[in-house]
Amino acid sequence: MSDSLTLARRLGALDDGALTELLVRRQVATRDVRDFFDLADALLEPSSVRLALRAIDRSTLEFLAGAGTGAEPRDAAGLSDAALAHPTPDGTAVYESVAATAAAVLRDAPADPVRPGGTEPDARPAGVDRAAAAERAFTVLSAVSELVQQLRMAPLRIRARGGVSATDDKRLAVVLGVDPVDVGALIELATAARLVTVDGDILVSTTAADAWNRHSPGRRWLELARNWLSEQEAPYRLALGSAAPEWSSGASLRSAFAAAFPAADAAMTERLDHLDRVAALLGAAIDGRPSAFGRAALDPAPAEAAAIPLDGELPAEVGQVYLQHDLSVIAPGPLSPTIDSRLRKLADIETRGVASAFRISQQSIDRALASGETELSLRAFLGEISLTGLPQAVDYLIGEGGRRHGLVRVRRFDDPDRGPRTIVHTTDAALLGAIAVDQSLSPLGLRYEGDGALWSRVDATTVYWMLADARYPVLAEDVNGDELVMRRSRIAAPARPGPAETRADAVSELVLRLRSASEQSSDDSTAWMTRLLDKAVRSRTPMTIDVRMPDDSTTQLQVTPLSLQNGRLRCVDVRAGVERTVPVANIVAVTAA
Repeated sequence: MSDSLTLARRLGALDDGALTELLVRRQVATRDVRDFFDLADALLEPSSVRLALRAIDRSTLEFLAGAGTGAEPRDAAGLSDAALAHPTPDGTAVYESVAATAAAVLRDAPADPVRPGGTEPDARPAGVDRAAAAERAFTVLSAVSELVQQLRMAPLRIRARGGVSATDDKRLAVVLGVDPVDVGALIELATAARLVTVDGDILVSTTAADAWNRHSPGRRWLELARNWLSEQEAPYRLALGSAAPEWSSGASLRSAFAAAFPAADAAMTERLDHLDRVAALLGAAIDGRPSAFGRAALDPAPAEAAAIPLDGELPAEVGQVYLQHDLSVIAPGPLSPTIDSRLRKLADIETRGVASAFRISQQSIDRALASGETELSLRAFLGEISLTGLPQAVDYLIGEGGRRHGLVRVRRFDDPDRGPRTIVHTTDAALLGAIAVDQSLSPLGLRYEGDGALWSRVDATTVYWMLADARYPVLAEDVNGDELVMRRSRIAAPARPGPAETRADAVSELVLRLRSASEQSSDDSTAWMTRLLDKAVRSRTPMTIDVRMPDDSTTQLQVTPLSLQNGRLRCVDVRAGVERTVPVANIVAVTAA
């Protein structure tokens, strides 16, 4: 039985989910595939096999090149899932074209690639690399924490081809304290750790960020590094850990990768540059040299234990600040994330680093009160964290904020005659008049209706946030007049990425086409025979056919096919020199002449 027929039968027996996964994985050109026989031929094409072998390790390639001889690889099921081999009662059978292609790959790739020549000994003290690693690890932690905060204030739009816009890259680079080229890697790290996620085309923070913030600095770094590692494809994970317990990078990473994956192409090799950039950003490796952080990321120990030495490498977090009379807030060290998050509600950050500076304003106090804080809770919180007491200027702003809070109120009103509308009301007539003539609020179409209030057909949420952005002391109410706490941020539940959706529409269409073709042919052996004969007719290729005779005996004919119509093969009998017509149903075997 031919490899193509064997594979076609296996493909036809797969359920739609497994078939779709295979088509996406092998990246078949769907346009030229009409049935399972076409698909089998496409999968067994040497060029297609070569692409499928890129992520196959050397020992498995040697098994494939030996046509299934030798010790069976650990992931024999994976070979079957990728249509590179198939299970048999005696073991794993390898398709001929797969064996030939694997052998060609091994011939072209030396068993032990020449490793880079020796380099001059590193003259830097070990403490230099150690300090650099700690500094980078701290920078990543600070930047990711700030990214989460930024997304809770204003989610980011993701471009259709991935990533954020160049404008957002530059803006975030300043806020996060990193180079613009590193913003994408930080988003990648935060996404892998489930701290941020893409909701539609919007990048938002997740509820997992709250739990992450409660961990120690070393544990937070480990979660970033280990989750990012787990998201990498198997070849890269193996290569990065090839020198375990050290983190492989630079020349050693490339040498290990080339030795382990001989079929890897240029695109796979180029990705190693990205892995090195992220490793340097994390502090897992410094100029190609491993660090204690890289060793901890590869350590099989639980995160709680592996994080302990890292906590000693990172700057100690502080829980108190200096409140100044000029309304500035100075943190003498990195604040614990829970304190930092709450402080950010009532103060705007000015500088961020090992020591950070914030500034309190009337607007920031109004923001805190609108988020659910009260005068009492603000004074209690600042009293707990301040090393300098509560300055009079800060106390005054809190009192003024409490007096102003809710002076302007916004509520939805369901008018039975005119439908839902929004009402804006206040006891301060002068303030209401200012709102009515404020040009920044003109899109709301606010109108007096003779009852000491302003009305709008715009929904209440939009009205609320436009008033808040215009710095009015606004409070939202429900339809009963009870206070509502408004939150602008969108926070999603963390979710693991689903299966790849690449080419999903084309693949789904192909699966339907394959099923339809299969239903039209109830006998795959006859369909396969017809396919071979049709090819021979078109190429006028001489062939040998075994024909079953009326007495159930079999005779062998050497023929040159001429045409194939209505289930009958018209051909020239080469030996007898006559033309014959043979029913396809009677042909039991076809071989090349």
